Amino acid sequence: MRALKMLIRSLRLRCCVCGRGKMFRRWWMMHESCQKCGIAFERERGFFLGSIYFNYGITAFSLTAFYMAAYFSKLAENRVLLYYGVAYVVLFPVFFHPFARSLWSGFDQLFDPRENPSNTESNYESK
Repeated sequence: MRALKMLIRSLRLRCCVCGRGKMFRRWWMMHESCQKCGIAFERERGFFLGSIYFNYGITAFSLTAFYMAAYFSKLAENRVLLYYGVAYVVLFPVFFHPFARSLWSGFDQLFDPRENPSNTESNYESK
């Protein structure tokens, strides 16, 4: 259940901790921290290098699935499929970049969780 919640937050490009704040102000520009809970998105310098694994993996898997389906169903010639494949591996990672970063952040939150700072403040007030 927790993994599904992280996946949904990541695909909506929301903060992986609170799920309310937006991670991106524009397609390629991230906020440094969540506007709702205040947590910093980048844990340390170079944190988002791991998002390359998501971007590459999803690009490679989806291209392989499309190519195999198109090739064996004789949808087009091999050369035409190659041209489409080259265009796909150039354009898709550019489009998928924010989702890869968000998925990486959600993956990290799933396996090394950080507490929501707004929740901890309310917990201190109630004690």
